[in-house]
Amino acid sequence: MKRLSILVLFIGILSSYTNIVYAQRIITAGSALTEIVCALGDCDKIIASDRTSLYPAHIQQLPSIGYRGGINAEGILSLKPTLIIAEKDYVEDAVLQQLTASGVKLVIIDRKYTFNDTKKFIAQIATALNRDAEGKKLIAKIESELAEANVMLKKATSVPKVLSIYNRGTSTISVAGKNTFGDILSYAGATSAVSDVEGYKPLNTEALIASNPDYLLMVSTGIESLGGIEGVLKIPGVAQTTAGKKRQIVSIESLKLTNFGPRFGEAVKELVVLIHPELRAK
Repeated sequence: MKRLSILVLFIGILSSYTNIVYAQRIITAGSALTEIVCALGDCDKIIASDRTSLYPAHIQQLPSIGYRGGINAEGILSLKPTLIIAEKDYVEDAVLQQLTASGVKLVIIDRKYTFNDTKKFIAQIATALNRDAEGKKLIAKIESELAEANVMLKKATSVPKVLSIYNRGTSTISVAGKNTFGDILSYAGATSAVSDVEGYKPLNTEALIASNPDYLLMVSTGIESLGGIEGVLKIPGVAQTTAGKKRQIVSIESLKLTNFGPRFGEAVKELVVLIHPELRAK
């Protein structure tokens, strides 16, 4: 009878723990953070996210907390989250302070564009979700993909000069310099066509021609918004570069390229093949 009572008590405790975990309500602010939560296995616990969180696709069906300056603490707290994971500098400091004061568990991620930082924020989110084992597996997976990319690069015969561009139609066309997704180039056996650009700067025609990149690297939605490669070639100065003359304009799915998240290794391998034609299967 005593053993039965202990067993019943144990089952009760386990059931309570399971219900607590199942009841977790997560809100993410930052597409890379949303991807990480999903890659770690807790996608079903996300109840809302920001406007940039478009992957996995079903996240778009959830309530949106808005975008950057439009994100407010009241809107987030009205959804009764148990955990908020937010990207520093994406959510305003005043909002983060309000969320901290609310008593709801808040994890703030300082995201940067290096794989070492990717590993850090994967581990940080994994700990918050009690998913440390899954976090280690995810990091190991990315490391394996980067090792595969390095093996490929040993056979490369060139170090192409690449200009990274971010655009939304023709209204916003910027060069992506240091501390942007353009930092992926060093992992893919390439160099940046510009060395003095920090962050995002408006594309300048004369500077574009002077940099004379071998390739242009763009996000997929950027090329689509211009109507494809033909539209890119109409950007002043592009046709005068080696990239334009040879139509060497490449793209990767937008969030895969810019997030430096769970798919970072995939993005690097994809880029290696795109800008090193000698490595493509004959």
